[in-house]
Amino acid sequence: MMELLSHPLIILAAAWILAYVVVKLLVRRDFPGLRLYPLGFVLKSEKTVGIFDRIASSIPSAIRVASNLGVAMAFGMMGFAIYVLAKNLGTYLFAPAEVGPQNIVIPLVIGVTVRFEHLPYLLLALGIVLLTHEGMHGLIARLERIRLKSTGLFLFYIFPGGFVEPDEEEFRRAPGRARARVAAGGSFANFVVGLLVVFLMVSLFSPVEGGVIVVEASGDGPLKPNDVIYRVNGVPINRTTLFQNISASEVLIIETSRGNLTYRLREPINMRVGQVLASLGVRRISYYFPMRMPLGDPLAEQEAYRVLSWIQLLAINVAIFNMLPIYFLDGSLFLNAVLEGIVKSENVLKWVNAASSAACIALIALNIGFTFKTFGFLQI
Repeated sequence: MMELLSHPLIILAAAWILAYVVVKLLVRRDFPGLRLYPLGFVLKSEKTVGIFDRIASSIPSAIRVASNLGVAMAFGMMGFAIYVLAKNLGTYLFAPAEVGPQNIVIPLVIGVTVRFEHLPYLLLALGIVLLTHEGMHGLIARLERIRLKSTGLFLFYIFPGGFVEPDEEEFRRAPGRARARVAAGGSFANFVVGLLVVFLMVSLFSPVEGGVIVVEASGDGPLKPNDVIYRVNGVPINRTTLFQNISASEVLIIETSRGNLTYRLREPINMRVGQVLASLGVRRISYYFPMRMPLGDPLAEQEAYRVLSWIQLLAINVAIFNMLPIYFLDGSLFLNAVLEGIVKSENVLKWVNAASSAACIALIALNIGFTFKTFGFLQI
């Protein structure tokens, strides 16, 4: 019970609620544009709307091209997301022997499926994804002459976010083509950001691991957290050699970022490299990708790689799966705007939207369910 109460997420929730109660009881007044809630706040501003007007009026052609590309790509991203989820589910159902790490589908929940050590990278990536996503929505809306009521920031628990708030009546009255452009714009912006970051990673970092970094280790072992392991008895360490056998009779020479460590063996060994590291107290590792132009500090290089890795992971996945035709995602707005010109019956359109939402939610839920059934509880 005490361990549960001391969990960082529980402590943070209690702090949020305490802050909310104190402000409501002692301050007893509202601040312009700020709404406080038990687990977060929303900050709105009408003054920032002018920024979108200035940008949209200065580069209208570029935004128009981007919005048209976004519509074209939206169809592809929607189809690709459904195909990937359906194919993945088919592997779990009909080819379980082929299931591997590539089939894992889990929600990103800090403290549950994502370790706390990744929180700074996740929040930074999330901020960049939301800024570009909502920014493109706003720019295309203004280009289509849809009024923006406000822009804002929010923080719910530990998750930051941003939004642009269009005039709902003007958005509903806008032509279907305009609404489709607005709906697809956010995912297009995220996809472009993701591709640019992938290109940056390929340019800056070696595509092959140059070793592994010790993330967690027992206190009495020769290897410590943040040690970079390059070689064991001359064998380069990467995701392939970790599963290869290594033989040694008297000593192990481990080449690390702290220099060569010599570990005297009690008896000869012939086992996988990963097992050797585990026997030396290594409990968890991450792969180390060296920079093409080294900084001289492997840990700094690893930090840069983690930041870029999280940005591209979140940006590309949000871009693709946000286009699923589910009610609370942009894919539903996009599909609705496209089908309005084809399906004349409003009731039929509602049924199509409901059916597509239900089917996609079921696909996601089944993929997550089979992931946990096959692999058990997972944390990244």
